[in-house]
Parts: sequence; C-alpha cells; structure tokens
Amino acid sequence: MATLLVALIGLGALAFGAVYPWGYQPLFAAAALVGVVGLFRHGLLRELRPVAMALACLFVAVAAQLLPVPLATLATLSPSTADLLSQYSPAFANGLVNSSPLSINPRSTGIAVLALGAFSLYLLGLPALLSSRALRRLPQALAVFAVPFALFGIYSREYSNGLVYWFWPSIDGGGGDLAGSFINRNHFGGGMLMTVCLLIGSLLGQIERAAPGGGTSPNQRRLAWLSTAQASGLLLTGGAVLVAATSLFWAMSRSAMTGLGVAGAAFLWLVSTRRGLGIGRRRLAVTALGLAMFAGVMRRDPVRIVEWFQDERSLLSRLEAWRDAWDVVRDFPYFGTGLNTFSDAMLFYQQRNPGYHLAQAHNDYLQVLAEGGALVAIPAIIGMVVLARAILANLRVARQESRGYWIRAGAAVGLLAIAVQEVFEFSLQIPADALLFCTLAAVALTPPRSHSRTPVRRPSEPAAEPLRR
Repeated sequence: MATLLVALIGLGALAFGAVYPWGYQPLFAAAALVGVVGLFRHGLLRELRPVAMALACLFVAVAAQLLPVPLATLATLSPSTADLLSQYSPAFANGLVNSSPLSINPRSTGIAVLALGAFSLYLLGLPALLSSRALRRLPQALAVFAVPFALFGIYSREYSNGLVYWFWPSIDGGGGDLAGSFINRNHFGGGMLMTVCLLIGSLLGQIERAAPGGGTSPNQRRLAWLSTAQASGLLLTGGAVLVAATSLFWAMSRSAMTGLGVAGAAFLWLVSTRRGLGIGRRRLAVTALGLAMFAGVMRRDPVRIVEWFQDERSLLSRLEAWRDAWDVVRDFPYFGTGLNTFSDAMLFYQQRNPGYHLAQAHNDYLQVLAEGGALVAIPAIIGMVVLARAILANLRVARQESRGYWIRAGAAVGLLAIAVQEVFEFSLQIPADALLFCTLAAVALTPPRSHSRTPVRRPSEPAAEPLRR
C-alpha cells in the first residue's frame, strides 16, 4: 500500500503537479478508487463519521452552485451574478436562457466538484487500508522518491532555461520561477514542506525507539548500536530530511520557509512534552531538528535568504491581489462566483497588479470566500474544525505507540505547516499537492491497531537511549 500511494503522489508530481487534464483526470480516478476500495472492504471507520458528515455538507454546498436557478430568482439571490453574466455570457446577455447556475463558469466548478468528491473518498477510505506496517513504511517509501526529486529541484533551480524538464513551456508563460517539475517554486516548496514534516515525524519515532547495543560501558553500547540496522535506518532517514529541507530552502519560497519554521516550533513542543523521551533522546531529537534547519539555511546562504525576506515587492503585490479578491467577496457575499472561478471573476474585478492576469488570490482562504461565499465558506470552516478535532483525538489515542505516534504527529504538523503557507499561496490548488495533503490527513486519522501497540518506555527504565551520558 505504501508503494502504491507514493507511486500516485510521485506520478502526479512528475506530471507537472497534474495541472493538465491528462494529469488530474487519472489522478482523481485513482484517488477515488483507493477510497472506494477502503470503504467497500472495511466500511467507514466510526472515528471518521463526523469528518464524513462535514465533507458531505461541503460537497453539497459546492454542488449547489451548479444547480440551475430561474433568472428572476438568480437576480434576487445574487444580483452581482446576473450583472456579471450579462457581460460574460452571450447566451445570458441575449436572453437565450431561462435559468443559470450560481457559478459564473459551471465547467470550472464542475472540475472542482469532481476533485472534492475524489479526494473526499480517498481521505475517508484510506485510513482503513493503512495497516501498522504500511504506516511505518510510508515515510520510507516517500523518502525514496523525495530525495532524488529534491535533488532534481535543486539542480533545476540552478540550471534553468525557463522550461520544465528543459523542454516543456508553461501554458501561462514565464518559467523563471520553476522548481523541479513544478511551474511555480512555491508549489514545489509546498509539497516538499509536507514531505519534510512526515519524514521528521518518522525520524523522531526512530529516535524514541532507539535501543542500546550490547556492552558494559556507555561508550561500548553507543558503538554497538551504531552498527545495527536500527542505526542505519535512522541515519538514512536523517539524511533524507536534510536533503528535502535543503531543497525547500533552495526553492527560495518564503511561504514554505515560514511554514517550515512553524513546523519546527510545533515539533519542538511535541518533543518537550513527550513523556516517552528520556533526556538523551530529547537532546538528540532537538539536535536533529536544529541541524535540518541549519543545514538548509547554510547551504542556500543565510544572507541571501534574509535579503529575500526583506524584499517587499512580492508581499505588496499579494496585498493588492487580496484587495481585488475582497471586492469579489463584497459583491458575492452569500453564494460566491462558483468554486474554481476566480480567474474568470478577475476579468472584471482586477484593478491592481497591471501587466498580468491574476488567476489566483494567493490566499486560499480568501479565494474560497470569494468563490464560495457563505454557502461554501461556512461548511469549509466547520470541516476544518471537525478534521482538526478528529486528528487531535486520534493522536491522544496513539500516544501509547512510539513510531506510529510520531508518524501521525509528523503528518499532523505537515497539515499545520501547509495551512500556514496557504495564507500566502495556493499550493493546494495543485492536484499533486492536494493528494499529498489528503494522504497526510489520512495518516493522521489512521487509528492505532490494538495488536501493534508498543508500550512507551518510561524515562526511568534502564533500557536507556544509546546516547545518554
């Protein structure tokens, strides 16, 4: 199962993030199939019923934007929709239709409905398919893909000719911001951000489970432990974290670096409050976290990173984009323009950032409010709260595990980190990143299996960590 999931994520990422129809259509189908198989074989897990209800409400709300509404009713419910369609739709302007959906572009909203349905099925069905063994193997399998992909991202940033894979032109033009197979380095950074968090979770789990080697003295036990397969696995995971974190800094995505900073703070808090970690293991965990940050910053040049954060042009352009988006919210407060129609709305509402078309708001929360209005935003907020509560409840139950707990915690921190990035970006509009997001959510929601629970060592037990002095 772990290999299949990484194959889906990897193929989506390599296919330019699956942004083209030939990329996202099979990705949606595969995600839906995984979810259906999980639901058919195991049913809906009891712990996921509130999440399923929230997702169903959100799906109904988005689908409602596609229902035909009589023109008189449309003019009453959403006058701005009727005014915009009179300029945008020749059939509407010439009185050739008797009804119209709330969405100003039903085809684009239909794609969003398909994506929401497929990823919802995937999220609800996958936790039942993840055995304890698959859960532990998933970060390892992801590292096998992430390390060469991260190196590819670094190389493509340094030796770019403006074309993806050095031959594929972007349909939107440009190309100076590409990283790896992504047109936009921020979207590469978003995917790598979630990947790094899951790998860090796996690394911390291995640190907690580290068992001392044989020997009569502490130094002998440390040396004996370094020759074990357990030590090799820990070092390999640590190396994968370093490479992935370095590629994130190399992409020079400020939003991704900010998300990584928040993730680092969250991991530090988890390490400091974890009762199963002794002093030596806790020190090792903190050192590993600090080394991942330090190595990435130093390899990319701290002076360059500081100068990049001090450049206000990108932030100011986003503030202008948010002002245009807020104009849409003001005119479409209840029903929005239709999910996935921000680019269409900007044909009429973009007043700032001259020189290029603003196809996204560069703030997914604001864009959902503009496209969905209260109709979609309210169930979306409820869904976020329900999902967060379900994840926190599952983490409390999983505390008695070691590696399983930390892998789930790493996935949860990854969700928090990408949520921070979405304040400034739209990585989750990229299907490959959205699939990775749902995979992390499913991992965080996977309930512990009773037969695989491993007792957490107490700090006072003599089976001490190999690095304890």
